[in-house]
Amino acid sequence: MSTPAPLPPTLPLSADIRAAYEDTYAKNQAAIEGTTDFDLLTTLNASQDDIGGLLSADDAYRIHADSAAFQALLTQIGTTNKGLKDLKAKVDKVAGDVGKFAMVAGAITKVLSMVPGI
Repeated sequence: MSTPAPLPPTLPLSADIRAAYEDTYAKNQAAIEGTTDFDLLTTLNASQDDIGGLLSADDAYRIHADSAAFQALLTQIGTTNKGLKDLKAKVDKVAGDVGKFAMVAGAITKVLSMVPGI
């Protein structure tokens, strides 16, 4: 059973879709300011560029509402969403690694609590 292809968003972006991109942009910015992981930082910065470009293209479409802006915005949405998928995969990996390290830290804590003075 195949999943139907998602419908392209309406243009200009609806208020809720635009708000979701703006929220993601703000959260990416907070993550950029709070990480020292080079690979994650590189991906977050690329995502910021993509989302910023998408929001700018949406603004241009709202101003001009022509077919060239429409096509450019659709292209930017595709690029941005691909970047977001890549970012999500990296974030998911980091989150998984955090869980693994938490288990290791828990095991170490257990050992140290059982044999504290050696």
